[in-house]
Amino acid sequence: MIIAVANQKGGCGKTTVAMSLAGVLSDEAGLKVLLIDADPQASAQQWAMRAGDEGMSFELMTHPHEDIHKKAREMSAKGYDMVLIDCPPGAAMANAGRDSQTSICRMALLAADVVIVPVRPSMLDYVASHQLLPLLRDVSSLKERQKVYIVVNGKPPGKTRTGGEAISVAKEVFQIEGVDVQVLQSELTTRQAFVLAPTVGKTVTNYEPNGKAAIEVRSLAQELANAIQ
Repeated sequence: MIIAVANQKGGCGKTTVAMSLAGVLSDEAGLKVLLIDADPQASAQQWAMRAGDEGMSFELMTHPHEDIHKKAREMSAKGYDMVLIDCPPGAAMANAGRDSQTSICRMALLAADVVIVPVRPSMLDYVASHQLLPLLRDVSSLKERQKVYIVVNGKPPGKTRTGGEAISVAKEVFQIEGVDVQVLQSELTTRQAFVLAPTVGKTVTNYEPNGKAAIEVRSLAQELANAIQ
């Protein structure tokens, strides 16, 4: 299976979600996982490099090129249970100098069986992220069975008005005819582990296995697995 983690907006936590899922799927689910860093900024690669000789439990490669769809399918055929693609921002609105990133994201979506869209819980972020949906609609005409899952990322911890309304508002905003979009109930909150784990080259579930951030990642992975099945 190929999963693309994508959003038109930068800073929404694509790399955090991709790396966290890769870690829990390989460490705790026992899957053979490959993460392809398709973002020219190479945030996932830099994260992994901080692990030093210890390395990651999953394999990681960089491929920020427009033939990412071919590379993902090629690698998927080599025996990986899961291939995750950390996409670059800039999918629907091709700003100056970002045409290449737009094409990379489009090709990644064409290769993907499942698309995960991390979004910050604010209306401004929802509106910016919503710009990805027209592209997903175009892709869905070629991939009828492709599923799209919205993940609320960066919610304030505890019971707050922002957190309580995040999922319900997202369900209203992220609807578009012709695309199977679902908002997952599992949320990732603003916890220190998500900030500190990359600085030492660890995934969240390795950095603080019994912490609340790790519990959130496991919940997200389980809900995603159930939805895909």
